[in-house]
Amino acid sequence: MASNLATAFTRAVNIKYPVIQAPCAGHTGVDLVAAVSNAGGLGSLGAAMMPIDTMRNTIRAIKQKTTQPFAVNLFCRDPHVPTVQELHQDYPNVDTVLERIRKDLNLPTPTKYTLRSPPLDEQISVILEEKVPVVSFTFGILPDNELERLWNAGVYLIGTATSVKEALILAGLDEQDPTRKADAIVAQGLEAGGHRGTFLFDEQQLPVRDLTEQIYDMFKRRQPPTSEKHISVPILAAGGLSSGADVAELLNKYHADGAVLGSLFMLSKDSTTPSVQRRIMMESDQQPRLTRGLSGRFARGFPNVFMEKMDQLADTDIPSYDIHSARTKDIAGHASANGISDYMMLWSGTNARAAGQYTDQANLSADAIVAKLVKDITNATTS
Repeated sequence: MASNLATAFTRAVNIKYPVIQAPCAGHTGVDLVAAVSNAGGLGSLGAAMMPIDTMRNTIRAIKQKTTQPFAVNLFCRDPHVPTVQELHQDYPNVDTVLERIRKDLNLPTPTKYTLRSPPLDEQISVILEEKVPVVSFTFGILPDNELERLWNAGVYLIGTATSVKEALILAGLDEQDPTRKADAIVAQGLEAGGHRGTFLFDEQQLPVRDLTEQIYDMFKRRQPPTSEKHISVPILAAGGLSSGADVAELLNKYHADGAVLGSLFMLSKDSTTPSVQRRIMMESDQQPRLTRGLSGRFARGFPNVFMEKMDQLADTDIPSYDIHSARTKDIAGHASANGISDYMMLWSGTNARAAGQYTDQANLSADAIVAKLVKDITNATTS
C-alpha cells in the first residue's frame, strides 16, 4: 500500500503515507505526534506557543517514542514586536468586556501581560540542536536568515497559504518575487479549524478543493511538472477533511500530494483534547465559525459565550494578535484547565461531527485512524 500511495511529498520527507496530522496547538502532545509518525504518517507538534525548555523537552520525548520523521510547527511574527508599554496600554472597550468575564470566573486582573510565543530565533535554535527533520510554519514567511539556517541544516520546510497568491510567493513562483520560501505548501481551505494562516489580507480565500485545484493549475503553468501528475512543489490540502474518501478525492482528483487532518486526530485517543471539547465537536448542532475576537487573528471554532461577547466589539476595538492573545490567554487557559466550555477556545474544522463518526465517536487511537485512512484511500484509489 505504501508504494501505491507514494507522492512527491512522502518521498521528500521519507514517510509511507500522504497523511499529515495538523499541528493543532494544545491538542498535539508527545503520544499523538509519535503515534502518527510510527503509523507511517507525519506527526506534527504545535510548538509555536511553547516555552523554550518545554519545546526542547517535548521534542526529545517524541524522539524517545519514534525514530520516524515528524514536524514542528512555528508561527511567523510581525516585524514589529510589541513593547512592554504597548502590551499594557489601555484598550478600553476590550478591557471592559474582559474584566466582566474575569469577574464572572473569579479571576484576578493580570498584573503583567506576556507574548504567547518565545523569540523565533530561540525556537529555531532548539529545532537545529535537536535535529528536527521537518518544520511547518504559518502566519506568513520566515525571515531570510532563519530560512537559511534551517535549509543549511537540511530541514524540510512547509509553508501555509490561504490564497493562490500566497502559495505562489511561498513556492518562489510569484512574478515579482521568485525566491522560494518553502519546500511544500499547505493549501488551507476555508473549512479548516483554528487560526487562518493568512498573510495577504486582500486575496480571495477559497474552500479546500477550489484552493488546491487553483494552486495546482497556477504551479503547473509557471513551472514544468516533475512527472505527469506531480509538480515540483508539493501541495498539501487542509480543511474539513474527515475521512479516507475525502483524502482520496484530494489526492486523485485535485492533485494534492498529501492531506492535513486536524479534527480527525484531535478526536483520537492519543490527543490532549479536553473531554468537554470532544463532546462539543461530536454533538453540537452549531457550525464552527470564524472569529477575530478571541486572539486578534481570524480562527474557526465553535461559538460559545466567550466568542459571542468578543464578537460584539467592533473590529477596530481589537488590537493585533500579539497584544490581544496576551490579554485573553488567562481566561482561555483557566477555562480549558477547568472544563468551562463557555470560555474555551473551541477551535475546530467544519466537519467535526463527520470526524467523530469516522473515529467511532473518539474511540480510535491515532495509529488506528491512520490505518483506516490508508485502507480507505487505497480502496478509493484502486476502485
